[in-house]
Amino acid sequence: MISRHRSASLLRLSSSRFVAQKSLSQRAFHLVTSSNKISSARAAPSLCSTTPLRQYIPNNQLENKFYSTEKVPTKASERDPLQQYDYLVSVGRIRNDPYQRNIISSLQTLHAELRAYTPPVIPEDVEPTPKKSEGLSSLFGFLSSSKSKRDYGSEGPGTQPKGIYLYGDVGCGKTMLMDMFYSTIPPHLTKKRIHFHAFMQDVHKRNFQLHQKHGRDYDTAPAIASAIAREANVLCFDEFQVTDVADAMILRRIIDILLSASHGSVIFMTSNRAPDQLYKDGVQRASFIPCIELIKHQSHVIYLKSPTDYRKIDRPSQGTYFFPPTGKDLKDVLPQAEAHADRWFNYFSQGKKPEFDVELHIWGRPVTIPKCVVGVAAQFTFQELCCRALSAADYLEITRNFPCIVITDIPLLSVRERDVTRRFITFLDAAYESGTKMAVTAERPFEHLFTDEIPKYEDTANIVKEVASKTASTAPETAEKKGKELDFEGDLLENNELFSGDEERFAFARALSRLKQMASKEWHEREIHY
Repeated sequence: MISRHRSASLLRLSSSRFVAQKSLSQRAFHLVTSSNKISSARAAPSLCSTTPLRQYIPNNQLENKFYSTEKVPTKASERDPLQQYDYLVSVGRIRNDPYQRNIISSLQTLHAELRAYTPPVIPEDVEPTPKKSEGLSSLFGFLSSSKSKRDYGSEGPGTQPKGIYLYGDVGCGKTMLMDMFYSTIPPHLTKKRIHFHAFMQDVHKRNFQLHQKHGRDYDTAPAIASAIAREANVLCFDEFQVTDVADAMILRRIIDILLSASHGSVIFMTSNRAPDQLYKDGVQRASFIPCIELIKHQSHVIYLKSPTDYRKIDRPSQGTYFFPPTGKDLKDVLPQAEAHADRWFNYFSQGKKPEFDVELHIWGRPVTIPKCVVGVAAQFTFQELCCRALSAADYLEITRNFPCIVITDIPLLSVRERDVTRRFITFLDAAYESGTKMAVTAERPFEHLFTDEIPKYEDTANIVKEVASKTASTAPETAEKKGKELDFEGDLLENNELFSGDEERFAFARALSRLKQMASKEWHEREIHY
């Protein structure tokens, strides 16, 4: 029911093709259209104006220490980072920030080194590399033992210029500084700027395709790393983070090869976490420590300690869940519902321009995302999210790629929609486990969504005791234990047609409990890791 303008052509998430130069302010996840043109999911006004700098600077500011009176190149790619920063300040596109300006010296050093840098030539073809592996490494084809030599990086880290690992609080300007630097990268070098979620999606996709082509014993890491290195000499990763063991083990191999002397990649990363905090408390983290040490060795690690939050859009004052008032249906308050969804999507995406009908490829199968800013936020109607044949794996991948999700038009659910109800519960489980920020519009408050022709129990404790007693012979868990697991206060609904088994009834109670938690101020004030 929520209106939106859809793009004329279907976009497909893909990182297999990248352009050498993009508008500096685009948070560039690369979306390939049917005509192979590339657009960005996070667009903003171009910063590469050809208007001379002097025209924008008042005469009384020409002697200001922050500005140079020397002739400044009109193209961003011809400027150095300091010239570009001064230019952006002078035309009012950014505010001068002394904390950001302190970072410029490191950017200047790297820029000068890149001007003199000649990257190695990467071979086009990589022969299949059989390997023996066990457990998780067999699943992903990336892990080798700690004693095995590097495939391409056996010679150790290269002598290429050290990259930058820039970390700091949300909204302090990390992405802006990286985008600014990206626009000034010397033109003799190829470059790629990509949100890290998108990069990992591409790596998983390439890994899947190579295993399909060469079999499960094919070591895909050298081929993937070589392809990435051929596409770009300088890699810019926005919002670098490691959240699961699969990504950790893949990155360990890929980064090791990219930073080797034979590949010579230079990497600029932004992150909300210091390197030593990456993948903290993660499974098999000890295996990822060498990757952290390599990043620290091959990067200038910089903390941007700006006290200013430059996020443009404040959190809406209204709650995240919108329901019509008593006696009205959602259709009666449609303008208010649409405004609610728009406000929250705009806040989640911080005003970035959305893309429409984007295809997220999950293990070779496309799943359409109706509206999104890639790696940041997505929006679905309930029908788009739960009335398609999506699995738990699909929902996990969606929540993994989009930390903020808006769902509109959640209807009353009845016994005739058992599959839809199960999918909704499955999605809520995935969203909860992923820490997803969520805003919704719904026909009724969640505790009343399932009231259609369904009798109620007086309270959660009654149903927990009743179910626990019926299943005592096969499930030793007590009602008290179940009650603590559910942690839900209020009415719980029972219908053997809709919830065919006791576990489904518990799953529904758990979903209601989690919805309550996910609507809390504490949940939404937690840091968002894009």
